[in-house]
Amino acid sequence: MKDSEAFRAAVRACAATMLNGDASPYEPALEILGLASGGLPVDDGDEAGNWLALLWGELTDRAELRPAEADRAEAHMVTAAREWLAVEGDEQGEARYFDRWLHDILGYEHRSARAQA
Repeated sequence: MKDSEAFRAAVRACAATMLNGDASPYEPALEILGLASGGLPVDDGDEAGNWLALLWGELTDRAELRPAEADRAEAHMVTAAREWLAVEGDEQGEARYFDRWLHDILGYEHRSARAQA
């Protein structure tokens, strides 16, 4: 669990930075993406790294690649950071968080929906 503890502490620090409101949340969001994309090792069985990479990759891409959506994407970043800090470490809470953000907010299909198509 040592690897995941360092990874999660770094993600918490970036999320907390987004909440201080002193600057754009884009840079700390990009840092979370880097951490989740292999910047720090994560223990086997800790799925947060995979899901955080997908979530923060989508949010940073929206801000960067869709200028008309940048303000909304940055607002989502702050909300996602606040919500992550509230659930991080609670396995069921994290599962609900990722389900809500990836499927309900960002629009990714559930696996079962793809399998039925």
